[in-house]
Amino acid sequence: MRLIFAIIFLFANLFAALSIRSYESAGMVVFEDPKDVSNSLLYFALILLFTVLVLLLARSEKFLAGLIYTLTLVSIFYVLVPFMDVFALFAAVVITVTLIKKPHWLIVNISAFLLAVGIAAMFGISLEPLPVIVLLVTLAAYDAISVYKTKHMLSLAESVTRINAPMVFIIPRGEEKMLMGVGDVVIPAILAVSAQRFTSSPEIAFIKLSALFTILGGFMGLLLLLTLMERRKGPHAGLPFINTGAILGFLFGSFFS
Repeated sequence: MRLIFAIIFLFANLFAALSIRSYESAGMVVFEDPKDVSNSLLYFALILLFTVLVLLLARSEKFLAGLIYTLTLVSIFYVLVPFMDVFALFAAVVITVTLIKKPHWLIVNISAFLLAVGIAAMFGISLEPLPVIVLLVTLAAYDAISVYKTKHMLSLAESVTRINAPMVFIIPRGEEKMLMGVGDVVIPAILAVSAQRFTSSPEIAFIKLSALFTILGGFMGLLLLLTLMERRKGPHAGLPFINTGAILGFLFGSFFS
């Protein structure tokens, strides 16, 4: 069942890479200077701010749900705009209302997939590989600290899962649920999109070798993580494994540039 997460990872990366032209044509570039490493630090600061807000609002489920669903509505709108134009708002409202009224795990996963693809594409076309690698290293260290030391990431995951927010992928398994954070897909996918957009690597079909090896590296890191999860029960930080694999894959693929 855990291999479903690996399939989600692969398809989200591939769809993000395929979406580059759509997001560029729509002008969905986040940062003006894609070479600026400080953009990565700004991204990390925004993640920290969001984490703090969620943890502060966790005691009040209504306020937390209001924040999460407002952000979900806005995010899905921007994710769908390049493909649906003015109808993106209607689709975003329908998806968000469905999440609130009938939060089936399939709806949560579909919403999480859309967000993963769109966010990875938008940030991938906005950052060159070097700033992205800095971001991946920083977030891998942060993920390890927040899961194994401070453990506040576990509280965050519990809070967003309780209100069925599309910030995790959910695979039901009897009475328990298997979870994978959307960030475990988005963050390494940003590097794949960046490689596809900014490197001059040869292509196979529609994808450049640098991007392909980045995806495969992240995929191998995810498989290693899933193997560890089978052997050692309990929560594990995903980004140290997945980001390391993605970076190594990118470096290997860069030899073909």
